[in-house]
Amino acid sequence: MKRKIAKGLMAASVLICCLFLVKEVFAGRFFPLYETEAESASIPPRAVNSLSVSSEQTDVKIIAEARNDIAANMTGPAGKMFVQNRGKTLNLKAQEKGFQFLNLFQRPLLIVRIPYDYHRDITVHTSNGSIAIDGNKGLSLAHLGVRSVSGNMSLKHVKTDVFEAKGLSGNLTAAGLAAKTGDVRLSSGHVGLQHVAGALDVRVASGSVDASLETADAPVSVRLASGSAAISMPKDGSFTVNAETASGRIQPSYSFEKTSKDGGAFTGMKGSGARPIDIKVTSGNIALQ
Repeated sequence: MKRKIAKGLMAASVLICCLFLVKEVFAGRFFPLYETEAESASIPPRAVNSLSVSSEQTDVKIIAEARNDIAANMTGPAGKMFVQNRGKTLNLKAQEKGFQFLNLFQRPLLIVRIPYDYHRDITVHTSNGSIAIDGNKGLSLAHLGVRSVSGNMSLKHVKTDVFEAKGLSGNLTAAGLAAKTGDVRLSSGHVGLQHVAGALDVRVASGSVDASLETADAPVSVRLASGSAAISMPKDGSFTVNAETASGRIQPSYSFEKTSKDGGAFTGMKGSGARPIDIKVTSGNIALQ
């Protein structure tokens, strides 16, 4: 009796595994409705509420320009692109074709061109590749999310309600970024934010942070475990800077109206000091300029 029960359980387990395998194989390979390989794609922006881009071993570049469609194409012979539509979500996936000796030094690049009047969501995820987003004359979004396991991320001239960036290894650079809420998480690398505005929460485990604040009309928080932080304050505004380092120096060259210092902690006030700017470094220096 026990043998029959054991055999039955084993058969059921094998059947369940086979069903999962068949589901994955048929859904991912035999039905192009789910994911279609294409050399290029063109979609009207009114049909897209969310643009999701993912890549493996390829770089991604998103460019905003005057046009009436969302267009995507691969450059170079070593890459391939897959397109998938789910409701109003457009999924683009790029990856290498496989080992090609003649194209060994030609890294694939996925280029996505979007119109200025697209104001919805964009998310980009790469496993090993760079991400570049160029808003040109100005791109305004509801949500922008970038994530890289290994590779650099850069963006410029983008305005968004929500900005999220996560990286394990690589640098993040942003110029002309305005976000109502911005969240940056980096395990190892450099964060460079030039002429940024809005609420920011930046956390880096090991690396450096260099940020210039265009305005001080929202809270800013910078946390760094190991490395240096250099923050450039706006000329005008009402804010209070609270800087603290457990092991390192604080170098305040900015002209604060009121200051106080106690060991490894420094406080500087400008105007009424309404908006908080908090900077904490466990091991490293802090420059306030």
